[in-house]
Amino acid sequence: METKKKLMDSAFKLFAYKGNGFSLSEVASEVGIQKASIYAHFASKEELLYAVIDQEINQYFFEINEHYRDLKTLFSMTLNYYDKSQAKLYFWKRLLLFPPKAFTQTLIAKIHVLSEERFQMVKDIICAYMKEGIIRNQDPETVAISYMAMIHGILSSIIIYQAENVTIHFEDIWENFWKGIC
Repeated sequence: METKKKLMDSAFKLFAYKGNGFSLSEVASEVGIQKASIYAHFASKEELLYAVIDQEINQYFFEINEHYRDLKTLFSMTLNYYDKSQAKLYFWKRLLLFPPKAFTQTLIAKIHVLSEERFQMVKDIICAYMKEGIIRNQDPETVAISYMAMIHGILSSIIIYQAENVTIHFEDIWENFWKGIC
């Protein structure tokens, strides 16, 4: 199982930085095995990549969904998830912008369903905040879209401006958003 994990870790990193253009030879070289040994664990590059993507989807959505309680917690959890690893950020950006065509009917569809669930969760929190008078009454869908756009914008900014230049502003960014909806 240790070799299988190393293969998946290598494929994760290679996909994050190279997209679908990585080769099994690169994976084998990085893990320190012969290319033929990969086939003891995965029948093909597609099967390896499917396992990697599926594992990351499950881990990401579980980790973030398990810890949400309010918008700020969800905001922090999401940004901290990516702050742990630049490869994770690249992996998700590449997966969402340039998904492997072989997985559009399966994994990409799963991401869309889970993303819709996440959006609804954010919208539900916003509606609850409005009912409690925590934020002013406004269109909850617009606020939810603004919230998600803010997070995606920050994540893109981390790639563009380098993490150390953006992460120090997370609290101020949150405060600006929060003041805008209150």
